[in-house]
Amino acid sequence: MEKFHEPVLVEEVIYWMNLKDEGIYCDCTVGGGGHLFMMLQRTKNARFIGIDWDPEAISFTQKRLSNFRNRVILCEGNYADLDVIMKELNIKSVNGLLFDLGASLYQLTTPQRGFSFNHSGRLLMQMAPQVIPLYKRLRNADKRTLYNVLKNYGNVPNAERLSRLIFEHRYNLHTTMDLRQIVEENFKGRLLKKNLHRVFQAFRIWTNEEFKNIEQGLKKAITLMEPEGRLVVISYHSGEDRIVKNLFKEFEKKDLLKRLNKKVIKPNIDEVRRNPSARSARMRVGERCVSL
Repeated sequence: MEKFHEPVLVEEVIYWMNLKDEGIYCDCTVGGGGHLFMMLQRTKNARFIGIDWDPEAISFTQKRLSNFRNRVILCEGNYADLDVIMKELNIKSVNGLLFDLGASLYQLTTPQRGFSFNHSGRLLMQMAPQVIPLYKRLRNADKRTLYNVLKNYGNVPNAERLSRLIFEHRYNLHTTMDLRQIVEENFKGRLLKKNLHRVFQAFRIWTNEEFKNIEQGLKKAITLMEPEGRLVVISYHSGEDRIVKNLFKEFEKKDLLKRLNKKVIKPNIDEVRRNPSARSARMRVGERCVSL
């Protein structure tokens, strides 16, 4: 495996993380280790914790960062359990945290992971082995739940009809192509690809409880930050960004965090040309307030 994931906004992350050589930093979504690798390269003594829910991501990154093993600790876990992970490592606070939300390129393009409508595989969509696979969740869901998933997580047009079709065929949905076939019955022509993306993304978010995890992870992150520490969050979905934006505002009202960019930071044209999947990336940055 040559590449697990293509990191976005790398230079912007390094700038806004405000890395100090005596600091401790946490990459809460290691993926292929792209951001972590660059942060390690740009520092001499700073220490890093890398967290990822996906054991394949941890395995890949361990090999990639072998030259930095004296300065980095990699942990398999969910950032929603950030407080527990830090306690186990006996780390009380950090100088910065990075969240790069969503799925990795490897997850989305590996057929046996079951995330993609372009590749045939079992309908899994698990970011971690302990997550209940999508085909099982579908069998236990009612029509209203399916409708809410499609509408709230994917803004899918005609969600009521599609949720009814999925409910009626739920015991026959074993592979990604089974789900794709039902979506194809609902959308034709130029609308098909866009809505395949919406449907599969919505079910991925639901399967992995991503919005719930984001909220829990960020609420725990703010309690672990040193004064003037940085919190950098990259989102790709409007629902993700809404959660981040609202939490940053909430933290600011409580004098816990100062927002450093009122408008989101986006990739420049050159980066989007090199990496088209970066086009939807939105970055928000906050700094922990100094306690009086």
